[in-house]
Amino acid sequence: MGYSSSSEARYDEPTIAIRQFSSGRSHILALSDSGRIWSWYHAKKPSLQVKFANVDIRELTLKHSNTHSSKFGQVKRVVAGWGRSSAYVQGMGIVVWDPVERDARDGINETDTMLVLDNAEIPKTGYRRLKGIYSESSDDSALGAEVGSVSNYIILEQYVVFVTDIGKAFCGRFGDKNKVDRILELRQLRNDTGTALDVQGSFHSFAIFRNKEVILSDQDYLEACWTTQQTDPEQKDVRGLLRIPALQHNNVISVAFGDYHYLALHSNGKITSYGMELQGCGALGLGHDGVAGAQARGVVFDRFNHNGRLLPHSYTYGREVWFDTRKQEWLEHITQGGADPEESKQRRELYTNDHHVQGEVSEWVEQESRALDQGDGEDGLGAYFALGVSAAGWHSGALVLVNEDLASEPMHTCTSSHFPRLKLSDGTEMPGQRCFDEWREGRPEWQFDGQV
Repeated sequence: MGYSSSSEARYDEPTIAIRQFSSGRSHILALSDSGRIWSWYHAKKPSLQVKFANVDIRELTLKHSNTHSSKFGQVKRVVAGWGRSSAYVQGMGIVVWDPVERDARDGINETDTMLVLDNAEIPKTGYRRLKGIYSESSDDSALGAEVGSVSNYIILEQYVVFVTDIGKAFCGRFGDKNKVDRILELRQLRNDTGTALDVQGSFHSFAIFRNKEVILSDQDYLEACWTTQQTDPEQKDVRGLLRIPALQHNNVISVAFGDYHYLALHSNGKITSYGMELQGCGALGLGHDGVAGAQARGVVFDRFNHNGRLLPHSYTYGREVWFDTRKQEWLEHITQGGADPEESKQRRELYTNDHHVQGEVSEWVEQESRALDQGDGEDGLGAYFALGVSAAGWHSGALVLVNEDLASEPMHTCTSSHFPRLKLSDGTEMPGQRCFDEWREGRPEWQFDGQV
């Protein structure tokens, strides 16, 4: 809830430097360099500056020093949830409010500022760890030991999840008017080393980054922890934490979640894709229904609703999203039979009808595709390097750096131009007359337990 503040309308700076954005279901929040909060609720409407009746936001000026005392009231971060807005305010904690919109009656003289009357603060999130000569009260010291200082947080549809600098993760369930009465530690996500965790997520899903692990979960897990606080306080019997083998100790920088799929960005500029895409929409980035290439990447499409899902084999080492059309051309060539379509006919029929064979062939394709990159550039970055990844609903997106000189060169040609003939992990030999193909990176050791 908010109302327009006419005295602040028509902010007269010609440009505003923004240092952070966050997108929700139908609104966007931004934080300016000066510490002001801005909100967009319509693609064709200008933004609104957000102010609060009950929270004293302190903007940055040239007169502010870098002392800890001067940071009180400054906005550190904004997070747009599914249907909520939030900000982390130094010394106060996580503040939550409903997205703001202009009154339809504003007409031509639209205001650019909204004053929020109703907001809620997440309990025990306001602790700041002071350094130097500053001392803290016994209550603050106890809060620092129990909870710690918030290092990051997300707003899901029904829960807030935050992590702290002492390696703990917490959640809180939203009630009326965005109020959270209490928080609950997620005990099985605690980092025993005591170092900070990270959290990323949206809508129903989230990821916890712990050391070099990436642990996935969702609101169902949070709800189970919430409802068993008395009977299972350590949450040892609560199911719902997922460790995808391809994401563990594999230099994952970020994970972006859609409704049914998710994408991981790795430090080498590669994106790997997981989950399911509805109606063959292409959200996995591995090809569309009806395209042979998607099958060779490990995607199975339902014949009735055309939903595409990744086979379990794809979760051991991951499936990279390709931006290089040269790879697509190579894959199309071999899936159509390669240099000898008649010789590979039986193998292609076997791989089309047997999902286990399809999974193993898709892993061979993945290894071969990485060999295609080996000739791209002295720095090893390749022709395409992803800087960021995003997902929402049935959509995916990425910010990709393209080396146009490398992208226009002929691709490294060390890979096979035949449809593969493999000795499968169960001992089966794929039919054909040509020699068996080798695994460039060694025969995979599949890890199927708890992957999907």
